[in-house]
Amino acid sequence: METEIQLLMARVSHLGEMSEAEARRIVNEVYRDGVVNRQEAEALFRLNEQLAERDPVWVERFVEAIKDFLLTREAPEGWITDEEAGWLIGIIGRDGHIETASEIDLMLSLLRHAEGAPASLSHYCLEAISRRIIKNGVADEAMSERMRRILHAPGGDSGLWVSRDEATVLFRTNDAIAEAPNAKSWNNVFAKAILNHLLAAAHPEPQTESDALSREAWLQDNKVSVGGFFGKMANAFTSGAWFDKVSYDPEAAARARYMAKEAAAKAGKQVTEEEDKWFLRRLGWDKSVSPAERTLIELLKSEAPGFARGLKEATQAMDAA
Repeated sequence: METEIQLLMARVSHLGEMSEAEARRIVNEVYRDGVVNRQEAEALFRLNEQLAERDPVWVERFVEAIKDFLLTREAPEGWITDEEAGWLIGIIGRDGHIETASEIDLMLSLLRHAEGAPASLSHYCLEAISRRIIKNGVADEAMSERMRRILHAPGGDSGLWVSRDEATVLFRTNDAIAEAPNAKSWNNVFAKAILNHLLAAAHPEPQTESDALSREAWLQDNKVSVGGFFGKMANAFTSGAWFDKVSYDPEAAARARYMAKEAAAKAGKQVTEEEDKWFLRRLGWDKSVSPAERTLIELLKSEAPGFARGLKEATQAMDAA
């Protein structure tokens, strides 16, 4: 990086402000020559934080410069190591800093393009998206898409399907913005991710349905449909050990398999209002139903009545406890 640009970066860092023209000069220089060491990378992070408004060109080239540095300038090429992930998280999460959209986009880009990355980076990115949504007070289209992307990411928490920890982050985020005018896509992402988690938890051998149950299949877009997966499950509910993992009582699990098959076999079967209330209570909700939670209920009604009925039967003993 040329000395003039280095001096300009030092001046901006010292003064704490930067004009749009200065930002463009720096980003064009960096984009041409690339970041060659961590000192330069850290300087870019400081400049990114100081920008009051981030020009789309700046964001694009900031993301590309840091991504290319980590994936091509540092060994092993194409991979994010535990040490690199720790350095990156330390830079982004400094002093209680709430992550910017550009920093989140950088992590998402790394997770998408890296040959491999530590789970710690996926965990941190998920929490960062949650913090940004809560800080904004609303889940708009852009942040909803970022949440979909991190849940869909190959480096996701539990690999194939949405994990309990990921579901917990979604619940916490949705609780904080329940009354906000959230984008419809937020409701859809929330509903599909939670249902994917519940189904994998209740399935006796979810790995045997790895293609149909994978987070990539369920979260490949932000539409509410789950691709008709449950339409094929009427007979499967009576086989194996469905619902055993979510019931402490083998007899309750057996009843659940029977009730699930019966409900799934009835065309147009709807989840009743009573089951609506049970489902929300079972998941720890004792408040008014948010639009995202309502979307989850509607998804159960339209695509998974058998599963909803079986889950109710399998866990009702815990309700009574």
